[in-house]
Amino acid sequence: MTPRRTLLGGAAALCLLLTASCGTSQAAQPEPARTTEAPAAMGGVWAAGWNADGQLGHPTEEIATAFGQVLGVGGKSSLTRVTAVAGGGRHSLALLDDGSVVAWGANDFGQLGDGTTTDRAEPVPVRAPDGGEGTLGGVVALSANSDFSMALLADGKVVTWGKGDAGQRGIGSETAPLTPTTVLAPDGSGPLTGVTAIAADGRTELVLLEDGSLLAWGANKYGMVGDGTTEDRSLPVPVRGLDGAERLTGVTAITMGGQHGLALLQDGSVAAWGYNDMGQLGTGDYEARMTPVLVSGPGGRAPLQGVVAISSAEKHNFAILRDRTVMSWGNNTAGQLGDNTLERRTTPVQVVGANGEVLRAVRSVFAGEAYGVALLDDDTVRTWGANGKGQLGSGDRVARSRSGPIVLAEGEQPGRAVTAAAGERHLLLVLQQVY
Repeated sequence: MTPRRTLLGGAAALCLLLTASCGTSQAAQPEPARTTEAPAAMGGVWAAGWNADGQLGHPTEEIATAFGQVLGVGGKSSLTRVTAVAGGGRHSLALLDDGSVVAWGANDFGQLGDGTTTDRAEPVPVRAPDGGEGTLGGVVALSANSDFSMALLADGKVVTWGKGDAGQRGIGSETAPLTPTTVLAPDGSGPLTGVTAIAADGRTELVLLEDGSLLAWGANKYGMVGDGTTEDRSLPVPVRGLDGAERLTGVTAITMGGQHGLALLQDGSVAAWGYNDMGQLGTGDYEARMTPVLVSGPGGRAPLQGVVAISSAEKHNFAILRDRTVMSWGNNTAGQLGDNTLERRTTPVQVVGANGEVLRAVRSVFAGEAYGVALLDDDTVRTWGANGKGQLGSGDRVARSRSGPIVLAEGEQPGRAVTAAAGERHLLLVLQQVY
């Protein structure tokens, strides 16, 4: 057995301000404002977990329980100068410091955006949208889920690629061109503009606008579009507000899970809507909601308050509080709530550390399909939950219901943790490099 090295880093120069660039984990901001440039920190990408379709981007067997470094375009050296990553069901994306995007892994639905359906075990450039020449550029944030990819451009437009069977491409139809397309405005007359953050579910997609309101489109069986109906939408429609209001406003961050959405509001409360079969709406019950309602506080006290960042996955959610601890709620069959139990929670509970103490000093949190990831102020990375495919990067395939450390392959230098992305069963880390 190859020896492994535990990742323990020094203090990072990262604040608690997360962005939609962090895969499916969106962030709190003091005021809604378009991201106009990539984060200053950048590095190389490391990956662990399931690799059946090449989504780890480095030579390994079908499962890697420790992190290896992703190769560069063409399989040369390693992928560097990365500012953000996103993990889908079986594919991965990386945003480079020049605003371009590369992708690798499964490509049966064109989710790599290279104009083919050929799987790629090494990164390839994503092509320009709408039949344009060259490659996609001007990107400031990424999101991915299932067999679908999404990018936010510096000019406030949104580009999508991958599956389109539920209208999730946002182009007014259920077609799915093999190259990226630009999301259209609600009336279909031209491109959607004024977007400040994105969140992809893979079948239902969500964006935050400059005025603090939301638009959504795609599959809507359980009301996850949030427009008060169960009608699929191939063009964006407004997400309704609380208590029957026409639109939800005052939103500072967004995230989409599997068939449910969350919005962080300016007052530190969280609104949720969509499917609720595992208590993922945090309302103390299992009733689906076609329009947003407030997430309850611990023990059912409403509402949850003091939230500064949110993240969601298939059936569970995380929220970072002002005191830098993490609350979680929803499904917990694999310990993905990190509360040292396997008990489902319909209202928030606290994520704990390896010894059962409250997990503290969390600067960002990411939700995978049945697991969680936290980056701490001291640059330590913590993971918990399902681990059958090695997605916790813990050096084994043992699930854990409380957070623990990750490991890198022997001989590799970890560097500082910049950000992460939790795919369905694979985990991506960006580790800082010095240039």
